Amino acid sequence: MSIRRSSTGSSNDPGGSNRSLGVVAVLVLVAVAALVAWFPGRSEVAGTQVLRAPVSASVGDEGGSWYCAARDMGVADVEFDHQVFVASLGEAESNLRVEGFSGDQREGSTDITLDAGATAVVNVREAFGSAALSVMVESDRPVSVEHRISFDGGADQSPCSTFSSDTWYFPTAVTTRDATASLNLFNPFPGDASVNIQVALETGVRVPDRLNGLVVPAGSTLVVELGEHVERREQFAFTVSARSGGVVAELVQRFDGSNDDHPVTGLRMVPGSRRPAAGWSFAGGFADPSARERLVVQNPTEPEVDVLAQPVVSGATDVMPEPFELTAPALRFAVVDVDADSRVPVAGFHAIDVEADGDHSVVAARSLDVNGVPEGAEGVRTGIEGGTTASSGLPVAAADWVLTGVQHREDIDGVVLVHNPTAEAAVVSVVALTAAGPGEPVEYELPPGDLVGVGLDSLGGTEEPFSVSVSSDSPVVVERLIVFSGIGDLSLQPGVPVVDDLDDLEPLG
Repeated sequence: MSIRRSSTGSSNDPGGSNRSLGVVAVLVLVAVAALVAWFPGRSEVAGTQVLRAPVSASVGDEGGSWYCAARDMGVADVEFDHQVFVASLGEAESNLRVEGFSGDQREGSTDITLDAGATAVVNVREAFGSAALSVMVESDRPVSVEHRISFDGGADQSPCSTFSSDTWYFPTAVTTRDATASLNLFNPFPGDASVNIQVALETGVRVPDRLNGLVVPAGSTLVVELGEHVERREQFAFTVSARSGGVVAELVQRFDGSNDDHPVTGLRMVPGSRRPAAGWSFAGGFADPSARERLVVQNPTEPEVDVLAQPVVSGATDVMPEPFELTAPALRFAVVDVDADSRVPVAGFHAIDVEADGDHSVVAARSLDVNGVPEGAEGVRTGIEGGTTASSGLPVAAADWVLTGVQHREDIDGVVLVHNPTAEAAVVSVVALTAAGPGEPVEYELPPGDLVGVGLDSLGGTEEPFSVSVSSDSPVVVERLIVFSGIGDLSLQPGVPVVDDLDDLEPLG
């Protein structure tokens, strides 16, 4: 039986939760008994492909599990919306099981059949009675999954994870008086997990007593308020290490604008990075007097590591700006405020390629705070008048990518950012996957090192959430910018690679 579901969700929802199930895709509820054969239950042991994955990716023609960890932003008595976006990537329909988890237990499940090529939206509050839940999506066919948290004071959206891990790296976090820092540790498995959280400050490294041996019960999410353990820090890094079991880790930060020295409002959702790498890339960004772009390089190893960060200005690869030279101390981090340096021009998007010296590996993240539109930047970031976002870079390039849950409407819009980090030209095709089917492809030839920003309006995007496919004849890196102009926030996060095998991912550096 097909269903069309309406909602009385709050006006905080920038995606229109009153249209969250129905128009975008036809969703069919199916009996649980019929699904037992293709949902045999989950364990902490994933397939070999998933265990080797450096990033979340859709791999092969089979299904798998996706974990959306964040359920809490550390602000009491604030109502928020939580949406999960699922894109069906195969040529056949996908059978989904969506489960919600609280701080104590599994709260329920919903079973869905999703047409091939369609994008579904699950309103977590409507499905399970509360928005404050972590979500697991299991599928029998290839899909891609992202989730969005939004309220009156901000919004962000991030790809969900395709794996748990025994280690998660977070190069950048903030505990100034205007910010919450809620670390969501999601354990959807049948056994308890135990973790340590190691904090790296400018002055040294420590594991606070109360962050040593934290237990994350089976089938639940533990939320750790980092501000209770790391007070009043504008920048620190941390590492989550499992002593037993595995978890999925995602940091949520809410900024209320009360920091007079650096006023910013909005929401950050930052999934952790699973492992260090020799090279990292950020497909797009911008820096100007009203947009503070900060690059942080975390060094999880004992020796200090020299790092080069090469900015690349769109359409100007013949004359590259001088690279930033950083030295990341052992077990700590190095910081570059990109906006504070005149080598990166205000006009146009830019990419950043990060490479560690020698055979060393690091973890790179980027934050972006916006509190206005200065003269000369209007054409670069129309509609972006405020907000904050942060994300890890991409340690791999790939030929095919998908972006899920984007929208083209008055109060939400976006840009697809594609960067060619290789020494060969790349021919790139970008196409919208809407409820009406694939749109007309938009093609670009990207010279070596160059990048391009593709507006959703040029793709024939719709007001309802849809997906975007990016295909290239050689490996590229992809991010997407979402502008929540109705709320005054933004989201700049990596895309999801779509590969037949993990060997199709091209390591950077």
